[in-house]
Amino acid sequence: MKRVLVGKILKAQGLEGMVKVFPLTDFAERFSPENFLWVGTPDEGYRLLTIEETTNQGKTLLIRFREVCSRQLAEEIEGCFLAVEEKELKRLPSDHFYHFELLGLKVMEKGELRGEVMTLIEGSAYDYLVVKNEEKEYYLPFIRVYVRGVDKERGVIEVECPGGFWD
Repeated sequence: MKRVLVGKILKAQGLEGMVKVFPLTDFAERFSPENFLWVGTPDEGYRLLTIEETTNQGKTLLIRFREVCSRQLAEEIEGCFLAVEEKELKRLPSDHFYHFELLGLKVMEKGELRGEVMTLIEGSAYDYLVVKNEEKEYYLPFIRVYVRGVDKERGVIEVECPGGFWD
């Protein structure tokens, strides 16, 4: 079962088991009461918890889980991730992608392998693909001007970059 991260628990808040969470998703409804989230880390494993209450605090959320009823229990999950199963993800339009779907894809330009997507950096105007080959690392704007197509089945991103970009 593959899990996708949707949040990170920053710290315990108060005495009644609330935790401060930094969301890693654009879908705020994931954090609605009665929803279930996997809480844990890839190394230590996950357990399923039920959201009891959520309060929006701008860039963060305060969440109380039904199974976490004290500060001590909240402190035990500090630093943990919140995740959902991949099959629970919302279907995106054909020209939109979850970040994890782009990782590891080969970047090709006119039949030439330029590198592999190592990570993605969110920018204020647009995101950047960090493309690495055996020589260098490149920051490729993930916009239509450069990215001509993404073929997840083939594992390829077709690009067309201005002269000198790969120098």
